[in-house]
Amino acid sequence: MIDITIARITHVEWVHQLEMILQNSTTTVELPSYHDCELGIWLYGEGLRVYKEIPEIELLEKSHKVFHIAADSVVAWHNGPKFSSQKAAQVQLDFNDALEMSKEIVYHLTMLEFKILQKYQESQESSVSGLKNMISNPWQALKSVIGEKTVRLNVAKVSLDLLKRDIEKNHVRDFYSAEDAKR
Repeated sequence: MIDITIARITHVEWVHQLEMILQNSTTTVELPSYHDCELGIWLYGEGLRVYKEIPEIELLEKSHKVFHIAADSVVAWHNGPKFSSQKAAQVQLDFNDALEMSKEIVYHLTMLEFKILQKYQESQESSVSGLKNMISNPWQALKSVIGEKTVRLNVAKVSLDLLKRDIEKNHVRDFYSAEDAKR
């Protein structure tokens, strides 16, 4: 499971690094592909599968891909020759797109986290209320597990069967005791 807080911080840091790139920092930058970054590994490893019922997961994936496309353009410009002012203007637009997508990614991560926590809370509340009902009304809980008709019939039948078994055991034991006494 990815730590959603860390994922949000990571995207804010990437936007900051892209901003530094636009200010002509001299180091070469490598941006992993959208499949190979930490968020991508989680998304394609388990995120899309585990959280497929939460719509924000698909929105997160789309925003993540668009972020990488825009960020890749900024990184390619930074790492390559910078002769064209037209290309520099396009890179600024790509940076703005990356910035917007990063905000969307943070939003989708937050909504995903909220919905995961909401489902968890609902499951806890239902298990707590189920436990309270079971404690306050054990007969109802038993009927819900076994079934109402079966419980009525089986309680009486089990009681009779146990009584018969006890009588037979005592009778057999008494029989063997009498046989042993004869010898």
